[in-house]
Amino acid sequence: MARPLDLTNRTDEENAGPQARQVARSTARAFAAAAAALLVSTLVVARSDAALTAEGTGNNNSFEAGTIALSDDDQGRSLFDLSNMAPGRPSSQCINVGYQGSILPVDITMLAESQGELSNYLNVRVELGTGGTFESCDGFQSEDELFQGTLGGLTREGSIDVARIRNDGAELSFRFIFDVADKAEAVGTTSSASIVWEAVPA
Repeated sequence: MARPLDLTNRTDEENAGPQARQVARSTARAFAAAAAALLVSTLVVARSDAALTAEGTGNNNSFEAGTIALSDDDQGRSLFDLSNMAPGRPSSQCINVGYQGSILPVDITMLAESQGELSNYLNVRVELGTGGTFESCDGFQSEDELFQGTLGGLTREGSIDVARIRNDGAELSFRFIFDVADKAEAVGTTSSASIVWEAVPA
């Protein structure tokens, strides 16, 4: 007669099927990676802001320095300041970058500067669109995906062409989505980054 199988001393994970065990392990890694932290600041800069434009004709020409000016709507706050990131819990944030200047058109570019081990295990998607603000991404409509990869990959990408602005007062809306990779190497890591927008005369 066959002996009954005694399961009373087996753990819940041992009793579970392969799929359930995989979910349990992923969940454990998610909680372990909750120590991952990210800090992202923003910076807008202008280049060639001393460009000169000539006015009038003949011997009485006058010259006036043109202006290039970028601003964003974060009011000095960090784009992201996250101390308990975990896989499967993406965080998104929008920001508007506006142009105020007399030199037109200008080309807007974006780049990232980052440091810290988390940058290699932090997935990021950057979208260009309309409707979002720093206060809320409600109403954001994506028009173009500028980048998808890791934060480290975004840093290595260098300068990314965003748009050509032809009108003073024009605004660009961006959405950033960060998510920690479900990898044991991400546990306890941190990263800091700056997202930099530049305006250059076209």
